[in-house]
Amino acid sequence: MDNKWPIVVMHNVNSSNRCTEFVRIAIGLGYRTIVISQAQGSAAQKGIPNAQKLAYRAGVNFLFLNGLQDIVDLFSPEALVLVAPPPYGDKQLDEEFVESLKGKKVAIVFGGSDPGLSRKDLDMGETVQLPVGDIGSIGTIAIGLAKFKRRI
Repeated sequence: MDNKWPIVVMHNVNSSNRCTEFVRIAIGLGYRTIVISQAQGSAAQKGIPNAQKLAYRAGVNFLFLNGLQDIVDLFSPEALVLVAPPPYGDKQLDEEFVESLKGKKVAIVFGGSDPGLSRKDLDMGETVQLPVGDIGSIGTIAIGLAKFKRRI
């Protein structure tokens, strides 16, 4: 499996700070392909350029796309996993779930705002939630990416 997998995605973001924090977290955990999709407002104007600069300096792949369908069209992941706040996830993001994805080409999607992922977005793939309460988008990203990294 080539080293671009898993692909990590932050979708529907309007904060420039969240863009850079997402990229810092993903780089710090060793992810090699980072995508921000559907950025709006200051996220699109300031956040994307700052995030891209961080990714470039770290030598990781960085893409800015219009939406989740672009991820499916460009990468053809075997699994599109959407990490949603409670109660929107169908399954718990636990070791058993992560283990079931091992060896697959996976795109992991997080909402970048609150709630971040629409019903239409959630219907595009498998939905999971963390076994904690709603801890906001950056908290969910940090814990979710750490859980995935232990196994993928």
